[in-house]
Amino acid sequence: MEISIEKIVYPGKALGRGADGIATFVDGALSGEVVDVTVTRNKKTFKEAVLNTVVTPSPRRIGARCPSYGACGGCSFQHADYTDQLPIKEAYVRELISPLGITVNPLVASPDVWGYRNKMEFSFFKENDGGAGLGLHKKGAFDRYISVPPCFICDEDFTAVVGQVLNFARQSGLGVYDKKTHEGFYRHLVLRKAKNTGQLLVNLVTNSAPSLSGGFFQPLIDVVKGKVSSLYHTQNGRMSDAVACDCLTLLHGAEMIEERLNVGRKEYRFDISPFSFFQTNTRGAELLYDAVLQAGGWKKDDVVLDLYCGTGTIGIVVAPYVKEVIGVEQVADAVNDANRNRDKNAGANCSFVAGSVEKWIKHGDIPSFNAMIVDPPRGGLSSKVISFIAKTLPEKIIYVSCNPATLARDIKDITAQSPYVAGHALCVDMFPHTFHVESVVSLARK
Repeated sequence: MEISIEKIVYPGKALGRGADGIATFVDGALSGEVVDVTVTRNKKTFKEAVLNTVVTPSPRRIGARCPSYGACGGCSFQHADYTDQLPIKEAYVRELISPLGITVNPLVASPDVWGYRNKMEFSFFKENDGGAGLGLHKKGAFDRYISVPPCFICDEDFTAVVGQVLNFARQSGLGVYDKKTHEGFYRHLVLRKAKNTGQLLVNLVTNSAPSLSGGFFQPLIDVVKGKVSSLYHTQNGRMSDAVACDCLTLLHGAEMIEERLNVGRKEYRFDISPFSFFQTNTRGAELLYDAVLQAGGWKKDDVVLDLYCGTGTIGIVVAPYVKEVIGVEQVADAVNDANRNRDKNAGANCSFVAGSVEKWIKHGDIPSFNAMIVDPPRGGLSSKVISFIAKTLPEKIIYVSCNPATLARDIKDITAQSPYVAGHALCVDMFPHTFHVESVVSLARK
């Protein structure tokens, strides 16, 4: 079936129509193209399809840099030049939130177009010859993989480490973990890089360890010594494929790596541990936090409630410009990281609370505050938080969002229930070649 592509919509889908006029969504196409597709889902009002061939290509179409593009689910827009990706993302953010009266500023480009990711999780798998492989999941598949390197969006230093760890695993005599039988040893490799200091953290994740000899990891230590700052072994005996920790052992180097961010003419220092949350595009994060400073119009007498604060990075960046920041975060380890990073940055006016945001706003000892930052997960704000806003009516709210669809939904609900007017949207492209985009919107009480 042939369809003509009209536009790209969030989350990165090409919207086209065939002879029947029904909206059909497909990956990998550009506006103005005619493509041949196979329908995989047929509903009354729309269809979903997979791309077979591009019948009439756009003059803007380019060849993907990555040979695994399309098979790997990591990237969405490698068939478009980066300068063309920016207006695509800006357009679908505008389509979602401009009906609410919000002006979308031009999308701010990532300083790094390739090699920007400071964290990657690779999976071990069994190659066709039975040997160990190390790579990424194929698109839409939990049990099929693509070998790496290279991955062009991750830090270039990761390529050598992947090869060194894979060689170690192959020579160790232990096999890779099988998700179906739950047998085998090697599960994941997690790499983290502090871009502005050059420090590298390696975390080898395995099944619960058998009786290993005391020097089992020494060959790996010898290979990476002098090249990485921290080498960890994590044991994970859980059935889920998610990277989790039952036991964490530092094999070599420092407990943490340190990243430094330059935001608003100030330098901030952050410790990153194996399981810390940190924005995956370091230089993009600097631009995002600049946007938060710009949107906030912060004053020295502001008391800021920072909901879903994670490891406290935004609150710590804002703290020098306000009287006090109170952060709330459900993950206790993230709060520990926030407290440590607060102390590194002399953030005496920051405090962090461990607990569910929804439970804390109902039962917690809530201080007096006049401003709020919310940085929720992709699902957006719960109805309880929106009701809390309507009850407390802070003077201003800064909404940081990784999902423009839930951002639009939540702003519509907030302004319907409470006397707020939304300002401009400041958007940053934190993830080149993917459909993701970060947005910062300020809401002022009328």
